[in-house]
Amino acid sequence: MYVEHLHLQRSFAFCRVWGSDEEHDLHVHDCLEIGIVLKNELEYRFNDHTYLGRPGDVFLCRPFEPHWSFSKPDKPFECILVLFTPSAVHKIPDGNQLLKPFYTAQGLQPLIPAHTIYAKAIRKAATLAMEAQEQMTDTWTTHQFMYFIDILLQVNQFVKETSSTNNLKLPPSEIVEAVGYMLDHYHEPLDIEKLSWKVGLGRTMFFKEFRMLTGLTPNEFLNRLRIQSASDLLRSTNKSMIDLAFASGFQSLSAFNKQFKRYTGLSPREYRKKNGNM
Repeated sequence: MYVEHLHLQRSFAFCRVWGSDEEHDLHVHDCLEIGIVLKNELEYRFNDHTYLGRPGDVFLCRPFEPHWSFSKPDKPFECILVLFTPSAVHKIPDGNQLLKPFYTAQGLQPLIPAHTIYAKAIRKAATLAMEAQEQMTDTWTTHQFMYFIDILLQVNQFVKETSSTNNLKLPPSEIVEAVGYMLDHYHEPLDIEKLSWKVGLGRTMFFKEFRMLTGLTPNEFLNRLRIQSASDLLRSTNKSMIDLAFASGFQSLSAFNKQFKRYTGLSPREYRKKNGNM
């Protein structure tokens, strides 16, 4: 499959993409992704799980979760991708609550089927957002943000309904509370030990339940949130490296450089040169 290289110029973006059945390696985004299938079929593969996507189906891609997609021979697909970072919702009331499905839905399938009211609403909002962008209508970015929030609300409602109707085992409320707290405060100094006390769990239980839910240790999770924030700032601002590191929650430039290269394979300067638009 070929998908054109995407540059996320702000904290959220709608992109229309096409793909063929050319070979394509597994890839990982440093942002969150929602994929809406518009034309023909394609397969979404998440590690060892494969889902057949048909027109109208919606796929949720967790941040840093390896995935790929490819179409059938001679039937190129068309999709709309919604790409965004946590900073996109920071300034709206309870905005970080909208991100929880992408961080706390371990065990929930990533597919929202086309026949559901949620997938239909998401497809409609994504299509209107793309049309506003392509036609450059007045205040099109404001309209896009409206559609973006509507899509996140639909995703949240789908997750809530699926969890209740399928008797999906929900994670302990203490861990969900901890994830929410980290989403709100990752840019501040955080003591993981104190956080476990704050939510009323012992250290061992906290770390065990946290890994079961997210697939990561609390420190790995926190670092990934900070790297996502830093990636967004590198792409969209001309902040100095030290200012950018502190704004993303890192306490030193050396720690920032080390963690950033560990997760992206590039130094912050290399990443800005490759992806920046300033």
